Amino acid sequence: MVIYITANDTEIGKTFVTSLILNSLSKKNKRSKIAMIKPIESGVINYKNSDLGIINNNNKNLKNIDYFNFYSFKEPISPYTASLIENKKINYKSLIKKINLINEEYDITIVEGAGGLMVPITRNKKIIDMIKDLNSHCYLIVNPNLGTINHTCLSIQSIKEYKIKFNGIIINSYPKNPGISEIYNPIFFSNNKIKIQGVIPRIKRTQINEIHLKSSNYLSNILGGKFNENLFIKSCNKLFKTRHL
Repeated sequence: MVIYITANDTEIGKTFVTSLILNSLSKKNKRSKIAMIKPIESGVINYKNSDLGIINNNNKNLKNIDYFNFYSFKEPISPYTASLIENKKINYKSLIKKINLINEEYDITIVEGAGGLMVPITRNKKIIDMIKDLNSHCYLIVNPNLGTINHTCLSIQSIKEYKIKFNGIIINSYPKNPGISEIYNPIFFSNNKIKIQGVIPRIKRTQINEIHLKSSNYLSNILGGKFNENLFIKSCNKLFKTRHL
């Protein structure tokens, strides 16, 4: 099974959430072989600073994970543009074939995309095409802030148009003291039957190791955790009524 992690914008914290998902699933499925794939990455100076290197470092104590990358570019821009600048052509068909072969050998395959759904990989292929062609189960990382409803709904509309298996959203960087937008946006998603598969708290860099130790607290059962959407929405409704009604 391919689990594909994408986002409704760039700089949403997709790599951080992917790392937590990997951590949670690895701990729950200790006897399973897990493949963590970042097929294409741009803005790479060295492995240590790369998304895959960061995920690897965050989960270095977990022994049932193998890591894969096929294309790395130095410029922090879309893969297609970076490939033109560096004169390094991306072979899309070969990329899909490689990921499918890995998926056949592993119990769980997690793929983290580059940027959002419409980011170009080649002249004719985008991230959303890759999600479709891999027959993935798609998760969308979103933020809780003002504007997220529009970005999230447009992304989900595209996912549905492509007939992709959409498993839900994960809200990242949820504040300890949420404002009106952060309180109501999850209520809106729930009311519109958009499944919330996790809520990750806003943290400082010094808390990264700590939150990985508790990764299961923030993700739903399907992602190896014990997050309860109903309880979260109930608390949002209570806050909304207390503060604003």
